[in-house]
Amino acid sequence: MQSDKLTIEDIISMAKPHNLGGKRTIIENKRFVLSIVGGCQGLYGDFENNFEVAIIDKRTGDFVTTLFEPTATDDVMPYTSPDIVVRIANEFMNKKLSELK
Repeated sequence: MQSDKLTIEDIISMAKPHNLGGKRTIIENKRFVLSIVGGCQGLYGDFENNFEVAIIDKRTGDFVTTLFEPTATDDVMPYTSPDIVVRIANEFMNKKLSELK
């Protein structure tokens, strides 16, 4: 990471192999896991031009993606653009837990 803000290049370079194939980048804080995946059939993104994004509460295992992206309509955000992925990742890293509902 070259600065204090993540870029899409950072997110891609942090990727590890996904157990279904493709790639995944996982970013965690004390309470949540941000999952960014794609690159194979069954994942909703190619991990280059678009990505599947989900946020999970570590305590309950529940998807809480809408806490970080209120426009999300499901547990995961399919085919998410790099700009939105970067915005969510940086908000996720900087968000105070007290700001979450």
